[in-house]
Amino acid sequence: MRWLIVVAMVAASSTPLSAQITEIRVSFDSAGKVRTLTPPVVQRLGLTSPAWPVTGDFSEAALFATSLGGHVIAVERRGGATDRYALTDSAFVALRAAVNAALSRSGSVVTEEREHMISEPAGNTFVRNQMILGFSVYGGLLAALANDGKTAGAMYLLAAGTSYFVSTAISKQTTITRAQNHLATDGALRGGAATAGLLYAALGDINDKSYAGVTLAGALAGSALGYQYGKRLTDSEAESATSFSNYAGLTVFGLTGATGIAQNSHDDGRTVVGAVVASAVAGYGLGPLYPRRAGYAVTKGDVQVLSLGALLGALVGFTPFASADNVDSQAAAGAATAGFLSGLFVADRLAVKRFDYSTADATQVSLGLSAGGLMGAAVASLAETPAEGTLALVTAGGILGAIAGHKFAQPARANSGSLRVGSRSSRGPSVQVDPSALLFGAARVPGRYGIVNVRF
Repeated sequence: MRWLIVVAMVAASSTPLSAQITEIRVSFDSAGKVRTLTPPVVQRLGLTSPAWPVTGDFSEAALFATSLGGHVIAVERRGGATDRYALTDSAFVALRAAVNAALSRSGSVVTEEREHMISEPAGNTFVRNQMILGFSVYGGLLAALANDGKTAGAMYLLAAGTSYFVSTAISKQTTITRAQNHLATDGALRGGAATAGLLYAALGDINDKSYAGVTLAGALAGSALGYQYGKRLTDSEAESATSFSNYAGLTVFGLTGATGIAQNSHDDGRTVVGAVVASAVAGYGLGPLYPRRAGYAVTKGDVQVLSLGALLGALVGFTPFASADNVDSQAAAGAATAGFLSGLFVADRLAVKRFDYSTADATQVSLGLSAGGLMGAAVASLAETPAEGTLALVTAGGILGAIAGHKFAQPARANSGSLRVGSRSSRGPSVQVDPSALLFGAARVPGRYGIVNVRF
């Protein structure tokens, strides 16, 4: 009897055991690609209540299916706390439908390497870049407004120091993405140049203080606009905005040279400057459409490789006109512009469409281009070639070096089923090119080198 009393007492004093709950992470979309949502992603996709129940600022959110049924959104707040929002089956279906619909509207969403992520946090890079701008741009322009050296020095230091406190305060209040940081930094330079260019196009040469004041206002406004513009952009879209702004401005500049407008301008180039600025602004706004509407993944590294192709194309077009004697400036400008645009097209077809370059891959290709160009210049120096021959060797070396950089980087293949240079394809013959063999052969280094290998 005593043991029955003991058992009853133990049972009465014991804490009831609860069943273990297991959570399995799932994606927000049906395709299984969106596994994390950040505030820029939510804003980009236009998620609102009631489909999106999360309120307030947060770092990132993840979705989990529970072993008891239903789903939970785990939200990590900036202070380190984690909030959990329980979803009924109907709420989960509504949220997934909203994400699917938003993705179909927004098109391809690709950042540096990963699909369906808007942009990662920039960290302290934003503060660093704004401080650099404070020392190199804001401070100098503000000091130019002063009437004496003492005041100018004080204003320069004030602007440089203020940039730290303002940028740090902004970064503490919200999460700044890499896209925002890129466009805020570039916007300061581009905004200052654009406003100065428009002022020159409208009024011509005026006093230096007017230019300094307008340029400073444009730099500050450009940085602020870039910061806001980048909130809804991926890394690749932000890179496309600045790159296509450059492409548009350079194309218009080349066309004014090819048509003789630049050479025959009677207004000190004010019309040309105005046209270049206007086209650059248009390219800035239209640039993000390239990765969205390309029909294949376009990463930030892809856009950087696209710029390398444009550079090489322009060099190829200009090479026949490199001689300093009796150069037809209009023909040279036209050839360089045609080569520039052709380089963009070729890089898009052969590189961007077939591979997904990371920024590290693009850097490897650019380093290969530079190294190859230097080797070409070395050969030209030894051979004492004329100007056009030197540029031809530098350009050829740059092209071969870029191919070598691509081979060393080994970027991921795009999901297009296309043939990759330097790898074996199961769908048909493969071609392997060893650019280093060409370089060693051109330098007359003893040995046997296989330049092209074809496998069936």
